[in-house]
Amino acid sequence: MKRLFVLMLIVAIAAVSVGGAFAQESGGTLRAAFQNDWESLDPQVTSSYSSLQILNNVLETLTTFDDNLELAPGLAESWEQSEDGLTWTFNLREGVMFSNGEELTADDVVFTYMRFLDPEGGFSGSKENIGPEGTVVEAVDDYTVTITTPEAVAIAPILLGLNKATGIIHPDSVEEDGSIITPIGTGPFMISEVEGTSRILLERNPNYWQEGLPYLDAVEIIPIPDDTVRETSLLGGEVDWVLAIAPQSFEALDANEEIIVETAPQLSYDYVGLNLTREPFDDVRVRQAISYAMDREQICQAAYFGLCDTLTGGPVGSGSPWQFDYTPYADAPDLDKARELLAEAGYPDGFEMEWLPTSAYGETVRAAQVIQAQMQQIGIQSTINAPEWAEWLELEGNFMYDAYICSWNGLKDADQYYYLQHRTGLVFNFTGFSNPEFDELVDEGRTVSDFESRYDIYQQANEILVDEAPYIFMYNKLEIRAYDTGVNGFVVRPDQANNFWTVWLSE
Repeated sequence: MKRLFVLMLIVAIAAVSVGGAFAQESGGTLRAAFQNDWESLDPQVTSSYSSLQILNNVLETLTTFDDNLELAPGLAESWEQSEDGLTWTFNLREGVMFSNGEELTADDVVFTYMRFLDPEGGFSGSKENIGPEGTVVEAVDDYTVTITTPEAVAIAPILLGLNKATGIIHPDSVEEDGSIITPIGTGPFMISEVEGTSRILLERNPNYWQEGLPYLDAVEIIPIPDDTVRETSLLGGEVDWVLAIAPQSFEALDANEEIIVETAPQLSYDYVGLNLTREPFDDVRVRQAISYAMDREQICQAAYFGLCDTLTGGPVGSGSPWQFDYTPYADAPDLDKARELLAEAGYPDGFEMEWLPTSAYGETVRAAQVIQAQMQQIGIQSTINAPEWAEWLELEGNFMYDAYICSWNGLKDADQYYYLQHRTGLVFNFTGFSNPEFDELVDEGRTVSDFESRYDIYQQANEILVDEAPYIFMYNKLEIRAYDTGVNGFVVRPDQANNFWTVWLSE
């Protein structure tokens, strides 16, 4: 299984090496169109993919993942775990400068992490990647940091590099009221202009520690939510690179000699989240009935025009070494089984409900429309509410829904698939799911570093999650990027990271 994963990555990365045979050219501004605007630029507050993709080019983490998705040194050159397993020591690179010209020291790491761990801060669930409550971060000297946790966290180096939520910020990033409007980082670019949520300009960090990078002078990012407008802008030369295309446009754009379309197996999942704090979704038989009634292949075709693989069990697709063989919904749709479960739960004639996709992602609306029709076959009558992204986040985050439709993205490690969204009480657990046995397993998964041992642990957790069905997993999409032939050096990664510092422009 691991060999297959590595092979897929090699193929995906080789496929995106366009322009690699030519000499890189420095200078120029890449005009990039995102699908969404950004929720916040405070790395410790945001959970929005569009926000983290901007910060991906501005902030850096102690550890990172290379283009093969192998763990690699970042701001830390090396690390080691104490014999009792409670303390990790990270040795920082010397001479790394923030974009404001000040040198990175251990004090900056302590400041960043302790701000994130502040229980009064109201920060995102990603703070669990630093450590649980009671974690202490200390500077041993200017270039040595220790992280001590109440319980052993064997995968700390993995957790610290998963995304830029744990990126190191300069203390001057924080305003007097404690907020961050424009973070100051050590990354290849710095934020120089912000126009609300309509435009951001990233300029080359003149103090960047990796010699020769980035090649670009700047990256201008604008959100264009409408698929047609975004693609027209690319075809018309108004932008050079787009974050996403409508799946129905894939073949036409791929055939266009003026456009490069590249793909990779996406480490993510699209799903339905059910509100376990509301009837009838608090009954596992109702949740399972909905899952048995779904025709996932039909949803994949309608929502993402077949550029996806169906998920008939858990959340992990074939592009990851963490995929498991437990697939109880492999024969779905099974309408007789679904009706039987509804009758056992006391709903022989079905019930009424609402689906919550978002207009920001057309595939979620298309999926809702198909699911709506499928559920009618077992007596569930439903409506669709598809608000814009900001309102959607408000409704989902406050349990103001029956069933929402979304995706969970950029997943490198099993912890990302199972811990943050499903463990009892965590901020990303938007379904209200709580299972003590599951909690024990995902907690244990953080204390073990050996892959085979962790695989056995998460295999058990996966089976519980699938059987309890707080989420109904639908499909795993193909990661797609499209850009002008003058854009070189961009790598389409399965973890969806958009790394612009290796990009260069040619005529």
